Amino acid sequence: MSSGGNPDRPRPSRPTGRYVPARGIHTESARLQRLGWLRSTTRTSLDSLQHTRLDAGKLTGNIEGFVGTVEIPIGIAGPLLFCGENVQGEIYAPMATTEGALVSSATRGALAVTMSGGVTTCAVSQAMTRAPVFAFSRLSAAGRFAAAIPRHLDDLRTAVRQVSQHAELVSLEPVVLGRTVHLRFRYTTGDAAGQNMTTACTWHACQWILQQPDLAGEGELESFIIEGNTSGDKKASSQAMGEGRGIRVSADCLLSAGVVERVLKTTPDELVTGYQHIAAGAVHSGVLGSNANTANMVAAIFTATGQDIACVHESGVGQFILERTPDGVYASMTLAGLAIGTVGGGTHLTTQHELLETMGCTGRRSAARLAEIIAGFALALDLSTVSAAVSGQFASAHERLGRNRPVRWFGLDELDAAFFESALGHSARPGVKVTGVEASHIPMGPSVLSELTSRTVKKAVGLFPMQLRVADGDAEEKLDVMVKVKPTDREVMKMAGLAAGLCGGPVATHYRRFEQRLGFVGCDVRELALYEQTDTRFTSLVPRPYRTYRDDRREAYVIVMECLGDMELMDTSERPRAWSRRHLDIALRDLGQLHSLWYGKEPALRRMPWIGHVPNASDMVEMKDLWLALADHAAEEFPEIVVARHHARLLSCIATIDHWWPQIEAMPRTLVHNDFNPRNLAIRADGRLCAYDWELATLHIPQHDLAELLCTALDPDDINAATVAELSETHRRSLETHAGTTLDRAQWECGYRLALKDLAVNRFGLYFVAHTVRHYGFLEQWWRNLWALIDLSETA
Repeated sequence: MSSGGNPDRPRPSRPTGRYVPARGIHTESARLQRLGWLRSTTRTSLDSLQHTRLDAGKLTGNIEGFVGTVEIPIGIAGPLLFCGENVQGEIYAPMATTEGALVSSATRGALAVTMSGGVTTCAVSQAMTRAPVFAFSRLSAAGRFAAAIPRHLDDLRTAVRQVSQHAELVSLEPVVLGRTVHLRFRYTTGDAAGQNMTTACTWHACQWILQQPDLAGEGELESFIIEGNTSGDKKASSQAMGEGRGIRVSADCLLSAGVVERVLKTTPDELVTGYQHIAAGAVHSGVLGSNANTANMVAAIFTATGQDIACVHESGVGQFILERTPDGVYASMTLAGLAIGTVGGGTHLTTQHELLETMGCTGRRSAARLAEIIAGFALALDLSTVSAAVSGQFASAHERLGRNRPVRWFGLDELDAAFFESALGHSARPGVKVTGVEASHIPMGPSVLSELTSRTVKKAVGLFPMQLRVADGDAEEKLDVMVKVKPTDREVMKMAGLAAGLCGGPVATHYRRFEQRLGFVGCDVRELALYEQTDTRFTSLVPRPYRTYRDDRREAYVIVMECLGDMELMDTSERPRAWSRRHLDIALRDLGQLHSLWYGKEPALRRMPWIGHVPNASDMVEMKDLWLALADHAAEEFPEIVVARHHARLLSCIATIDHWWPQIEAMPRTLVHNDFNPRNLAIRADGRLCAYDWELATLHIPQHDLAELLCTALDPDDINAATVAELSETHRRSLETHAGTTLDRAQWECGYRLALKDLAVNRFGLYFVAHTVRHYGFLEQWWRNLWALIDLSETA
């Protein structure tokens, strides 16, 4: 046999392609060289990798063979109110994820916890382990080593300090398995996660061990490996669950029954019982810990903040607990081992570091703060997820917000002859033929909601005037119609939330708490339902509807109505003196007719599926924080409009809301337009009111519409006791006549005064939020009129 070996033995083959070029070089030119090589090798364009904001020269400890970056969407969940050892106040959490509905679910859970007083958090302990394995010739040698090594703990601590000033060796535990000894080093690592730090420290400690004759023995120690796989690094294990590896942290909260029902859309009993079934299933399956969604929150925040994502296995092991209490639900979350840090690893990258800064997680003790934030949001997410599961919302939320079902939105191309023939057929003109459809250019100002929402959605939303050519037998005519394509209520609330977010501070915080109670829920279907009314008291005073079209699966809410022309007044909000006394008399006379439709029928109106949330005294008092935030925002942002005197009186109204709003709730109520101002009103040539844009209609005292019309349409020079009293009487007498009842004048006047206060606190507060993102020229005059009327009402 030759020295070259057996010539018949197969030789290992070499790679057929070239190695990745510029290995070990961290420069932009080297990155582009590698990217060009990858393009030619794989024959793909890889255009998305061409540009990156990262500096290749600063990634030497983070990546090899660097060619580009992958963008992951980052959403912001929260706010969540913390009452923790290392974090207090409201916190927003950045979540990097591509899973639809996740951020929304976490935010809903955060809202529930915040409304119930917040989450208490505590970082219990920190430990990072590394476990080398030593192999000996016999069991006896392994036993002697295991017995002797604990006596050298101080020596090993000294060896560790030579490598790192941040890692502190806490304990040492030998585990004998046959002739091997697994030696578990347990460290604290300050604000670093410490995987690499403890590896270096442990390696140095092992080198010290090898140099000690009494430990290594003469020829008894055969080898050692720096990690023998008993530390649980990047693995979920029962050992890590019990002892912790990383930061052990707990969070808990008490949820009131009312919050569970209003926000989480379930009941305390259903929530706790449902979770018991889920927990039992986890036990049966041998799952470590018991939780619904912890890994999602851990992975999302880990990715956003530069943590070691591979540690999500061990870090995502959590124990979620729900218990029924007399007043609601107790909830807690314990994460046994969050392997996190706020220094080192990927935390120095620009975006990741900035996101840590947004949570105040830079500087000393910031790792414990980050751990508490993750635990608090993990608790919030599990609460929302379990609530969705037990109440049947889970799949529907993913259908709406996730990636399961693309929505085929209603498009303007569907406004064809067949669509309008169907519309006219619905309106008692069967058999007509539409021979042509053209877009028209009749000016008509959109509603505030549609106008603002159209900026935040990609589909067609708003008012679309169309001219139809209609053949009816031998006759042909042109017919102008208006098509109103409405946004969904979720889109309206999203728009309002964005506007509130731009206001920042308390406005943004408290808007999110109470967005479900501001009248927007159901605004998409409410107007459709009202245009389907047949009572002539209503139909004679609104635009003539030809057809309503609703398809929830396509998020389509469409009204085809007459195109308003030949009007004496139309969208006069920017013309403060357009409304004469005659016009006001007409509007208030006909307003009484509109209010008579549901007056005295409050229980029936509440049962209507389209009515949405009805304002009540309890809500108005609970929402004080929002009203105060809106008042302060208006005064701070628009001091030329909201002068100090008005601001002080507005604060006084809010402070006493628990005294005067119950009086409103005790008065007779009806369906009110709730946006009864010149933007949404016209006067027909034959002397009738025409009121449109009914999306905010709700149950309230009839004086609410009266007060809104007076402060938005009355000439400032006409604000005097006699004129206001006469106009109020016009409305009261009309309602008496059409409802066939008697209305006490003193109670009526009291209701009018209270309605003015309600407008100041609620409606105008929201107007100033909208004014922040879109200038409304009419707002200053309306506001001044409002306070002139309040002053007048208090001196009458």
